[in-house]
Order: sequence, then C-alpha cells, then structure tokens
Amino acid sequence: MELKKIDAQEFATLPNFDVEYEDSAYAGEMSEKAYNVLANACDDAQSGYFEEMLQDLYLDQALLAREMDAKGAFARIVKRLYEHGVASGDAGCCCNLANLYHNTSGRGSAEDYTHAVELYELGSDRGDTQSMINLGYIYCYGRGCERDYTRAYECYARAALTDTNPEAYWKLGDLYASGKGVRKSDRIAWQLYSKAYELAGKSPLAARAAHHMADYLMHGVDGVMGPDPERALSLYVQAEVGYYHLIDAGLTYYQRQLDQSIEGQRLAREALQKRHLDIRAGE
Repeated sequence: MELKKIDAQEFATLPNFDVEYEDSAYAGEMSEKAYNVLANACDDAQSGYFEEMLQDLYLDQALLAREMDAKGAFARIVKRLYEHGVASGDAGCCCNLANLYHNTSGRGSAEDYTHAVELYELGSDRGDTQSMINLGYIYCYGRGCERDYTRAYECYARAALTDTNPEAYWKLGDLYASGKGVRKSDRIAWQLYSKAYELAGKSPLAARAAHHMADYLMHGVDGVMGPDPERALSLYVQAEVGYYHLIDAGLTYYQRQLDQSIEGQRLAREALQKRHLDIRAGE
C-alpha cells in the first residue's frame, strides 16, 4: 500500500493553533477538547516529532477511543496523521495505523486484515516491539493470514528479546500454558508470567500477568510451588483494579477478564475458608 505524506497545504486545513476552535471548520464535528488534542498532534507531526504526536493522541485514551469509535472527522484526521508518519519512516505509526485496520470488531474485510499484516511487518522491520507483538496476535487468531502458532511464538520471542515489554512475556506464557506452537510447560509459563509481572510494575498492564499467576497459585505448579490461595486472592484483587483502569481508558475488551478475576476471588476465598476449617478440625 502506498501512503502519502501530508504537505504544507493539507496541514493548513487541519486543526492548528492559528485557528480558534470556534472559527474552525471542525467546531460542529468534534469537541473543543478533541480539537486541541489534534492541534497538538498536527503541530508535532508537521515538525516530524512522531513520538510526541502519538503521546499527544494517547494522553487521554478515553477521549481517543470515543472519538475513534465515532468515525467522524477526528478519526479521519488521526488516520491521516498515522499515514503521514508511516510515509515519513516512523515505526510507531506503522503499528497504530495497522491497529485501525485490525481492530474492526469482526467487521473488517480481508483487505483490511491484509493491510494490517503489511503494516505490522513494516513496523517490526523498523524495530517497533508492539508491531511484533500485534503481528503475533494476527498469527494466533488467523486474521489476514493462516493461523500459525509457531510464527506467533517467533513474533513474541523477537519482541521479548528486543525490549522489556511485559505483553511479549505474558503472550509467550500463554503459548507455553496452552502448548500451542511450543511444548506445554506450566513451569516455563509461570516463569514468563512472573517476568511480565515484574516488568509491568505498577502499570495497569500488570493485571494480565497477576491474573495468570493467580490462576496457577490456586492449584500450584509441579516442581515449583504448591497451592497458595492467599497469594492468589491478593493477585486477583490487583488484577481487578488493573482491569478497571484499562476499561476506563477505553479498553472495554478486558471486561471478560475482569469478570474472571472477580470469580477467581470468590474461589480463592472459598479455598481459604476450607483450609481454615480443615485446620480447626485437626486441632
């Protein structure tokens, strides 16, 4: 796919601080807050500061998600900014533009998914770890290509070796936990989830790793540890809080994991109560 840069004439028609919101052509098409976000992003894009441009757009993730879902002027301009970044050689814009083609809630055409694959591959070649991870998702779910867990493993492993992105580690953990593309190993899966948890720190993304670790702690891992429902409960609670933050930021697809983490707390409390009663019965 061929993408064109935005020239000076086109930039002049986009949101910018030389034109007040009330006097712009976008006053009826987006909120003033959205207009100001785009004005910052357009200014950075015109200067070639693409990392700053992406930061401008993601500063308010809830607003970004809401405006992109509306598919109005805001969404059209954001897509054009991503295209400009890709055409200018930026790696992060490859991933963000690919996401627009890939994240279509099942409504995407075969062409959309093919574009997503092309852009994730381009971003990966430019060194963007999120592109590598998202390409792994493509191979896991078979959108725009044949499902291939071995290729997915290669993408996640490449991302893990390139950067300290916790998502790469928990996705590798998922493959070892399920035995897809690799030989099943709960021990290795536990180690990878633990690494992801360490790397995520206090970020809401720690929720995914905490959730997986809690699941393992409910039953134990042979040769590593026995069941520990008390620690599992603590991690399920942490996962719940993290999922709320992610959902509030517009990542509503974490609702299922949120429900599971709440159910996990119930099961952990039941296990703790049973252990308590067993101890009392043995006294």
